[in-house]
Amino acid sequence: MRLTFLLLLGLSIGACRTVSPSLPRYIVTLTPVSLGGGQPGHQPGLCIAVDPTDAQGVWWWQPGPSGCSSRITGPTVFRAQLATVAPARDSGPIEVGFQVPVMEGPPRDFRLVLYEDGMRIVASGERVSTERRRDLDIPPAHGR
Repeated sequence: MRLTFLLLLGLSIGACRTVSPSLPRYIVTLTPVSLGGGQPGHQPGLCIAVDPTDAQGVWWWQPGPSGCSSRITGPTVFRAQLATVAPARDSGPIEVGFQVPVMEGPPRDFRLVLYEDGMRIVASGERVSTERRRDLDIPPAHGR
């Protein structure tokens, strides 16, 4: 009888707790980011994903016709070169750095800052909205 009571008590306490869903791992731009800063021959807009828990967790792809929800590069999204993700302190912004290869010349360095409500490109001040995703399975654009 006592064992049954303890078991029922333990189950009822466990049932009263609310389980928060886990936060999706990746922070992804909703629209392409202009990384060229208006320079001639600049890199076209890119979509960017960041894993704030990975010190090198940055990926990019060129958007398809539907924007960042599809891609024209691949076979998958690209892991960024020399990526750095500086974790936030006390829910502050996350600083991100990486390189993107360009057609002519050496790779270009980029710096971003992630906030609760989006991302800011340090060089241009451009802000873009972001969303959380559980994976980086971005489908290829069809008929490109």
